[in-house]
This record gives sequence, C-alpha cells and structure tokens, in this order.
Amino acid sequence: MTTPIEVPENLPETELAAIKPIRGRMDRDGVVKFLQNFYNEAEIKAMRDSGVDQRMVVGINSYYDALIRGEALADNDGNEILSSMPPSAALQHLVVPIIAEAADKSGEKDPSNQIHYSPEELKGKILHKYDEIVLGHAALACSAHCRYCYRLDLFNGSTGKGLVKPEELRDYVRNYNGTLVANKGVDPETGEKRFPITEVLLSGGDVMVLSNKQLYKYMAAAAEGGAHVVRIGTKEMAFRPMRFDENLAAMFNRFHARYPHIHINIVTHFTHADELLQRNADGSYKMENGYRVLLNPVKKAIQTMTALSFVSLENQTPIIRHVNDKAEALHILHQELRRNTIKSKYIFQCREIEGHKAFAVPVEESWQLHTEAQKGLSDGARSRFAMSTEWGKLEVVAVTDGITDESLETLVEETALPIQSLLGQGLVIMKMHRSPFSANTQSDLVIARRNPKALWISDYEDRIIYDGRKQGAAKYEAMIALLRSLSEAEEKRSKAA
Repeated sequence: MTTPIEVPENLPETELAAIKPIRGRMDRDGVVKFLQNFYNEAEIKAMRDSGVDQRMVVGINSYYDALIRGEALADNDGNEILSSMPPSAALQHLVVPIIAEAADKSGEKDPSNQIHYSPEELKGKILHKYDEIVLGHAALACSAHCRYCYRLDLFNGSTGKGLVKPEELRDYVRNYNGTLVANKGVDPETGEKRFPITEVLLSGGDVMVLSNKQLYKYMAAAAEGGAHVVRIGTKEMAFRPMRFDENLAAMFNRFHARYPHIHINIVTHFTHADELLQRNADGSYKMENGYRVLLNPVKKAIQTMTALSFVSLENQTPIIRHVNDKAEALHILHQELRRNTIKSKYIFQCREIEGHKAFAVPVEESWQLHTEAQKGLSDGARSRFAMSTEWGKLEVVAVTDGITDESLETLVEETALPIQSLLGQGLVIMKMHRSPFSANTQSDLVIARRNPKALWISDYEDRIIYDGRKQGAAKYEAMIALLRSLSEAEEKRSKAA
C-alpha cells in the first residue's frame, strides 16, 4: 500500500478567490465581455466559427487584464494594486486570441514527441527525457492562457496526458534511483552509464494555481523521492504576482524546516518588460534615480521569494511574433531581470505546435534578434537561444553568411561546385546543449544549410549536412549523399561533353 505524503497542520493559505480567472469558450458571458474590449461582435463570431476556441479556450485574470488594457486595479479593500497606464500591445498579443490561430493548424499535437519520454507505468503523467530530471504534470490549469502555449494537448486531452499524484511521483523517483544504485549506475540492457534523478520539475499547466497545501505535497514528493532540487515552472509571477505572498513564503519555510537540504528553483516566464515595469502616459518606462521602476506587485513578489536563502529565480521564454520580436525589448527584459536577481536562462524558438505559424518568428530571424539583444549585457544577464526538440535542447550558436561568387572565382570548377552546394547559402550551426537519457550526443553539432523561412528543426531536415543526433558514420550521411550526387552530375556532364 502506498504511504500517503503527510502535510503539516495549519499551513498558511494564499487567498485565490479574489483573483479567480475568466476561462472558457467564446460563448461564455465573461469571455465575451473580455473579448469585446478588442473585437466587435462579428469578429468574435468569426473567431468562434473558425474554431479558435477549439484550439485553445480563452483564459485571463483581473490583474493581467488590467495590465493589458492599462486600467487601474484595486484589491477588495480599495488598496491600489496597479495604477492606470497605457495599454500594452505586446501583452495583448500574448493572451488575446487572433483568428490566424485557426487559419493554419499545421503542427504537432504532441510537440517534440514528449510522450515518447513518458514511462509506461505513468504514461502521460510524467516526462523523463533527461536522466537527472523528471517533469511531473501537477496542474491542468493556468490563471491566463498564452496563445502560443506548447501544452495545448495537456489542456484539450488530445494525447492522453494527465495529472500525476504526489505519491506516484515520489515512488517513481525513489524506485528509479534505487534500481540505478543496484546496477552500479549502469543500464543493464545497454551497458551505458546512467545518471540518478536529482531534480524534479513541477509543471502543468501552472502549479502555482494550486493551494499551498497541494503544492507542499508535490514538493515533499520530490524531497522524499531523493531529489536535491525542486524546480517550479510558472508564469504566475507575471500573470498574478500576488500569488507569491507571505503565506507562500511561510509554507516554503515550513518545507525547508522539514527538508533543509532541498533547494527550490523557481523558473519564471516573463516574456516582455511590460510584465515587470511601470509605464508613463507616453508608453515609456517610468524612471526613478536613473532606474526603471518595477510594478509594485512584481517587486513585492520578487522580494518575498529572494528573502529566502534556499530559493533561486531564473527565467525562460520563447520569442513570439508581435510580443517580444524586437531586439530592444529582449535587451530591456534581460537587463531588468538581472538587476532584480532573476537569471535569464533560455530564450526559446516557438515550438511547432498546432497553429504555430500565427506566432512563430523564423529561426534565423530569432537568432539575429537574440544576438543583437545580448550586446551590452554582462555574462550574468545573458541567455541561450535554443530549440527544445525531440532530440534534446539544440542551442543555435551561429548563422553564417553565404559564399559570394567573387570568393569562388579563385577556385577551379571541380572545387567550386561542391563548396557552393555545401556552403553557398550559409549555414546554421546548432549544438546539442542537452541530450536525452545517457546524454551520449551532448555537445555534438547539427549543421544545416540556411533556410530563412524555417520555423523549426523540421524545416532544416532536407538541408542538414552534419547530424550529431546520429551515431558514428551516420552523422555524415547527408554530406556524403550530396557530394556523391554532385560527383555523379559532374560525371554525366563530362560524358555529355
């Protein structure tokens, strides 16, 4: 019989009712009222008829709604939460649906084939892609809905994913690590060295929509399973920063007292500086003593969390069209995160979800934006630009220019032709920053000829000339095939002459 996870008595709770989100299809009164701030009735009907809300239901809460529309917001006692500011077009594009979402629904139901990394005994409930970390689906809701969300399948049930119980999560980690110890760190089937689980990522949905009591259970599950770090993936510090209050801090302290060797890593999802900063009437950021001014709820949330010595903050977000697809916007975001003790971790390429073409910026354009944004940032403020693919996290490290005709004039034709075919368009060079399971492809490269229209790795597959995702000589297959075809073409040309 599975031993239930114990929860201390009288855990302080965070009051969530006052900031309950509006969520649902486009025929619900609250949803329609929200959409009427941006669209007329005919436009709302057109989106509903085209299936935009079948792709993803609308979700918003009062705080983020006010932030988008620039309206003042007060709590139930009349205390100011937000002062009035100009509307934010960037944040509007982040959560307000657009009809283009349903215009082209091509993409993957299960982005990056995540279900492949879900063990049979907990299929769809956890992901164990990298040996050292397990992701547990601990919540099926968020307080607002990013329209570019790559967890669509978790919300609409299209791939059979669901919630893991805290006890199931604990037992999986404990049993996996125990089996690894029994086999002296080696996979008995392959003979490969494997690594123990040291970190548990609580995700969903957003685990910060859970009560403090339920969140404690999942954190305790990680600790009792033997993890060293509990990672909490959340956008609530942007969507609803009041969630990170003194009651949550008190719960964390109770957890720390019981599990003092466990570190809590909160990975936030700030996408644009408008989620962090106060704005003036002209839309510029408010300044005091030469520094941009944080939104008061965000400032309090950060201070409450960073006051805890066993908690760290990091941030990751994708580049999204019309949201943060400007180098200056990314630069300011990185600057302000760094100044406020949040480490920028990843900037991601928008995943190849169904409907992604409405949101995605081409890979090479995103790389250029990210590169420009990193200029003038210290090491501690910088991030990696990556694609989280089926084969691991591919960091895009370089995009080279094509070879000019002038450069080829000094070469004999027999040499110029293969060089032009291989390098003429320029190259995209990607590094295997994270590699699944035993990490045997980590730090290898994937090199492809450029494709300015590419939105994902799938758009480069026919252009890859070196493929570090494969083993041994197979890495060079595409290059060899290209050179062979060039050789055969040259042979035919010579015979014809």
